[in-house]
Amino acid sequence: MSYGKPEIYIIDDDPGVLFLHRIIVEESGLGHDARTFSDAGKALESIIPLDTSGTRILIFLDINMPKMDGWEFLVLLNKNISYADVRVVMVTSSLSRTEQERSREFEAVIDFWEKPMDDIQVSGLKEKLGDWLSASGSGEV
Repeated sequence: MSYGKPEIYIIDDDPGVLFLHRIIVEESGLGHDARTFSDAGKALESIIPLDTSGTRILIFLDINMPKMDGWEFLVLLNKNISYADVRVVMVTSSLSRTEQERSREFEAVIDFWEKPMDDIQVSGLKEKLGDWLSASGSGEV
């Protein structure tokens, strides 16, 4: 059972990218209160308390960041989240095949995009997630 729309997080160390991605997410109708973080550790601290059954979280995550990179974030997310339904889209300037393959090691990662995200990608994601995005959805991906 799910309650409400998913929480949306955008995590990237570049303030310009955070601003652009937030606008794209909000204008697409994906969400109107996306939370943005330039520090992956602070984002994780904000996400962990949401770990309850019925909570859905959609994260747009950069890989190459100072302090804590996207891979460290995913490992710690995996260790600390047991109940929430979390979906992660990697949004990065690094399109190496190795990193794309590594992203498949994480069950939560559902897509791998080149930065910056665009309307077409978000539109495709909305279609892919379908009912999962709605207030009553529990859709499988």
